[in-house]
Amino acid sequence: MPTISPDYMLKGVPNPYYTVDPNTERLVKASLKKLKRTPRQLIFECVDKPSGTNIYETPKAKYIFQLTDVKKRMPFYVVLGKKQIKGHYGTANRKDSTASSNVNEYCTVHFLVNKFEGVKELENKSCKLKKNKTGILYGDDSPITYGDLCELLDKDETAERDVLIGYENSVAVKKDIKGQKIKNLYWVPRGKPEGINPKNPSDVIIQFKNNSFQGYSNKIAAGKDETPKFNTNIIAFYEKFDDKKQVNDIKKLVNKSWNNASEQVPKNKKIAKAAIEDFSIEDQPFTEKARETELAFASLSKQFKKDGLDFYADGFYYLFRNEFIRQLGKYISKPDNLIYFLNTIYYYTYGDPKMKYVECPYKLLIGRENQKSEIKDVSEDSRLKSVLEVKDSKKISDIKFVYDNKSQSFKMNFTFRKAKVVMPVTARTRATGGWAGKSLFINTPGLKIEQ
Repeated sequence: MPTISPDYMLKGVPNPYYTVDPNTERLVKASLKKLKRTPRQLIFECVDKPSGTNIYETPKAKYIFQLTDVKKRMPFYVVLGKKQIKGHYGTANRKDSTASSNVNEYCTVHFLVNKFEGVKELENKSCKLKKNKTGILYGDDSPITYGDLCELLDKDETAERDVLIGYENSVAVKKDIKGQKIKNLYWVPRGKPEGINPKNPSDVIIQFKNNSFQGYSNKIAAGKDETPKFNTNIIAFYEKFDDKKQVNDIKKLVNKSWNNASEQVPKNKKIAKAAIEDFSIEDQPFTEKARETELAFASLSKQFKKDGLDFYADGFYYLFRNEFIRQLGKYISKPDNLIYFLNTIYYYTYGDPKMKYVECPYKLLIGRENQKSEIKDVSEDSRLKSVLEVKDSKKISDIKFVYDNKSQSFKMNFTFRKAKVVMPVTARTRATGGWAGKSLFINTPGLKIEQ
């Protein structure tokens, strides 16, 4: 799903132009034809304030598009919903990898209770029997219908391959469960069955007649299951345990980093310098979804551009990001702050430590094209858990912040008891085409614990 914004940037160049689904385009062209207007090339320009006449509006939609003819504005606009927007004009649409994974995962359990059918037969059946139940459940126990399956197959550009991989997965799972009687089958893209840890990495879950559970995490390549897994707004990360001091410290750190970066804007860039000095970052909310911040940043970008600076890159954003990383690195170099950081990673990786969850062990299910699927056991890393749930600052020593002062990643090296630990961390904005919020996102690919 593309980012929809009048201020969308593509490689530093404004690109507020979009393509829409064929049916919407047909209806809009029909409205234009009634007005005796036939554009040579109809393009939809996302705007905040349209001009002219509204000739088409989708109920409850909020995105406004000025109609353009080869990028020349027409005196007409439309209001559309997110699902009607297909991509950014002038860019190739990416393959929907999620759709591919969805079909692979779903078919893993579908063929445990339904006979195998090729993709054409499955498409025909699913699109005819839309209201019929497939026998598979979502995590909330609601039934998956053939209409749902029809939609999954329609979105997948490689459905034929993914159905076959899903079938081979089902063969491997059937062998793995060794004839145990099945009570329920779940495909869990958006939530797990009640009582199971929401952080459980299973893509499909089997509930047996004795009410025990077994999960499978679908992969398309061999390898180990890498944890931790999180990619989240730094403020949301710190709010997990609701420690007001930690949260306020990080909020102050974000604002301080911005103001320090503001001082680094060259004085000879008078327009940009004046714009950034007049801007109060403290007045902006700590979220990437605030439209007011997106507009404020877009306004700053225009002023920076007058001085030949790219606000979204080395003109300002990199200065802010690098300063933030330096400040964060210093902050979590203190043992108590590092412990809070590690404990929060535990929360994202294993769930709330205060909660007791229903046991649901999982295995890796590796499916490949034209090959039999493999299943691998996953051993729980008790050493990783012990590092992430540490409470005693005396167990941590030799903390070192390692950063080159120019990239989006850094490392925290420390000793836990006698083991050397390396924790790489990345801090960046999400690729929204124009840096929408002041809070950066952070993630880590995992902790390396030396023997």
